[in-house]
Amino acid sequence: MVLFLFAAAMLAGCATAYYDSEGNPVSKDRMEQLRTAAVKSHLGEHRYRVFVDRMYPMRGPSVFLNDDWGIEVSRDSVGLFLPYFGRVYQVPYGRGLGLNLIAPLTGYQEEPVKGGRRILMTTRADGESYQLMLEVYDNATVSLTVSPSGKDMIRFTGVMELNDSFTPKAAHSGKSRKKIFKSI
Repeated sequence: MVLFLFAAAMLAGCATAYYDSEGNPVSKDRMEQLRTAAVKSHLGEHRYRVFVDRMYPMRGPSVFLNDDWGIEVSRDSVGLFLPYFGRVYQVPYGRGLGLNLIAPLTGYQEEPVKGGRRILMTTRADGESYQLMLEVYDNATVSLTVSPSGKDMIRFTGVMELNDSFTPKAAHSGKSRKKIFKSI
């Protein structure tokens, strides 16, 4: 009997409930629709932030990341704040502290993939060029591959930040709308 109660308590702890900013329950299907709409909106505006939680160097095991590492795209520029483990072929003077830069984008292409979008970006900073491949899925999970010109390629996984209020562009009619994404 004790084992049964323990198992029931564990199952109850695994249940996830979603609520809007006013405390009203939101169904799981509706949350998935809203999450997908938010991801597409962020990608359409070229304004998004991704936080990575795992790093996959070319040589060696994957590493879990504790701090706030990630990438931010803001229309025509990109900011990288990522750690780096791997072989370095050229180290610019005074650098070598990971993949940290803020630079204008020199190329940006999007293409559909199953369940999301693949974004190919290029940029250049401090004499080094970077090719970034970002795969963003409808559930806000992300895979990021960074190929610096003077270092080995490295891959990261994480999630897109969606904790802002989301209002479709067509809905700017002055009417108040619920802020549902506060709970994501």
